[in-house]
Amino acid sequence: MTSELGWLDSWDRGVFGMVNQVFTSSFFDAIMPALSDPKMWMIPLGLLWIVFFFRTSRKGRIVALCCFVVVAATDQLAATVIKPAVARVRPCNVIPQTHYYDADQDKWIYTDKFAMTTYKSSYSFPSNHAANMAGQAVYWSYFYPQISPVLIASALVVGYSRIYLGYHYPSDVAAGYMLGIFIALIVAWPLRVWVLPDE
Repeated sequence: MTSELGWLDSWDRGVFGMVNQVFTSSFFDAIMPALSDPKMWMIPLGLLWIVFFFRTSRKGRIVALCCFVVVAATDQLAATVIKPAVARVRPCNVIPQTHYYDADQDKWIYTDKFAMTTYKSSYSFPSNHAANMAGQAVYWSYFYPQISPVLIASALVVGYSRIYLGYHYPSDVAAGYMLGIFIALIVAWPLRVWVLPDE
């Protein structure tokens, strides 16, 4: 078991290193902070919500209202239950020379070579951003598969950006995706079966 976990840790750090330290560019440095910012996604998701709540049928209004259940469940479960229980330190705090975006100062830095500085005090596992985006993508796609490609692509972009910024390991993002998908389905399936069976 120890060797298996060691292999997984090596894989996690290896993929993190490729995304965060190898496949970097000035172009990605410019766009990744914006793509990772929840405020950027509030506008398109807000417009989506408005369209389905005010411009569609009863089904659209119910689906739009219940999306908040998915948001609340994914965010709270990740932040207040799983993160404190796992207590995983963020990669920017333990991997030397991480290519790190300092959001407070709005600039890119490389973390210290001795990994003795705390850059983000919150825990890493799972990624709340990934959980929230995956939850919304799967939830809305369950009822409206025609918009699924755009939503899934958005979730993948956000997850990648969290690794690129130095905030999360790949497994943090993968766990966030799995949590979001799980919550989305346990909200969407009963809604489809019991509340919207004929719509």
